[in-house]
Amino acid sequence: MNRILVVAKNDDWAVQAIERLASGANADMFPSSWVDAPQLSASGKYQIVIVQLGGDIGVASATTFARNAARWQNRNSILLVALTDEASTAIHRDLQMSGFDDIIHKPVHKAQIASRISVLLRLSTMRRELTRRQATARGFTNGESLFLAPGQPLSGARRASVLLVQFDSSSESAEQFTRAVRSCTEAQIADDPQTAQSMLYRGGLDAVLLCADADADAAIAFADRMRQIPALYNLPVLLASSDVSALDLDEIFAVGITDVTETSLSSEQLSVHLASFKRLEALRGSLAARFAQHVEMVIRDGVTGMACFGFGMGHLERTLDDCAALDLPLSIASLRLKNLDEINRVYGYRAGDTVLRKLGDTIRRCIRGEDMATRTGGANFLIQFPDTNYGAARVAVQRLSNVLRFQQIDLPDGAGPINVELDYNLTGWDGKADAETLVAGLKKHRLALAA
Repeated sequence: MNRILVVAKNDDWAVQAIERLASGANADMFPSSWVDAPQLSASGKYQIVIVQLGGDIGVASATTFARNAARWQNRNSILLVALTDEASTAIHRDLQMSGFDDIIHKPVHKAQIASRISVLLRLSTMRRELTRRQATARGFTNGESLFLAPGQPLSGARRASVLLVQFDSSSESAEQFTRAVRSCTEAQIADDPQTAQSMLYRGGLDAVLLCADADADAAIAFADRMRQIPALYNLPVLLASSDVSALDLDEIFAVGITDVTETSLSSEQLSVHLASFKRLEALRGSLAARFAQHVEMVIRDGVTGMACFGFGMGHLERTLDDCAALDLPLSIASLRLKNLDEINRVYGYRAGDTVLRKLGDTIRRCIRGEDMATRTGGANFLIQFPDTNYGAARVAVQRLSNVLRFQQIDLPDGAGPINVELDYNLTGWDGKADAETLVAGLKKHRLALAA
């Protein structure tokens, strides 16, 4: 289970802050007084540290705390978040410049906080995963060639480019939300899903906003269809509704919606919200780029572009050790291309390599940056989902299976197109029991892994 440390001026205030925050089932929250916060935050046991401003903790104290955090040994795997009731752009700027990764302003509904914490937990996972891959790669290199390009600086000067899809354009709250979006973004507006779908392919979007006042089901279905298209798989999606508390967050996250907000936000509140949303997405994009530049590029499988067997298994053992130490869940999917032998026999091995190459490219585009796909040999593949429980991994694998099921691959010399036939098995570990269950599941697929 992920751990979140909530810091306030004393333990009672910290407990009250936890009551305001609803992290859902994916994290445990622990209170901390201001005096104990530096030692607990630097311990490396927490994925997120949330500092509540108020009482004796003002903006000056919080910025000093953030600057001192740069000396923590595990700072790169910890996200530092400020919680404040003042939703002003000036405070937002000061806290961001001091080193806070995110600023949560004036929480209205617990559902909104839960969605933001879900985004932050993913970013923390990406940072931790990047560190693990670096450590694993050192076993495959002499260390001298291990180089990781620095992340690009995050700039908030450019106005966000968004596509606003209106499902209830006639309602008063939807009109107010549209005016707020126009005032603080470069917005393209679509009144129906068909028009929106054609606009998605033009590219250059920072996010997609779904305005669903009375028809949230249609917006959720639209987001689910987006995730069937590999090119749109990782495009962030924000759902705006007049009643956020009535939304089912499990269903929303399952279809890939990134965050939720209210349609009643003012222009300034929406601008601040989108600034955080845009900054977090820029951080995710920066981390994803660093994954692509990683030294694993030289130890990938030459056909599929996935990790090679030795690197993938070495990394899995390290991931298992880290998840056991932090009580974090881990899920493993084993995939098999059922008709590879038939393709090789009928069309030749060149055609088989083409199918493997296309399959590998689609899988890598349809998983998160922190997930790792490994070719374990022949037509068998393994996908590691760090910090992910069985239910969430099952949704991701089923979504990937649906994408692949309808994909047709053109073979060389005009042969084809053909469809791929894929089956999979999923093994999950909750992070609390010992690793024997997960190891037993892996050994069923002939993967030797030390317990």
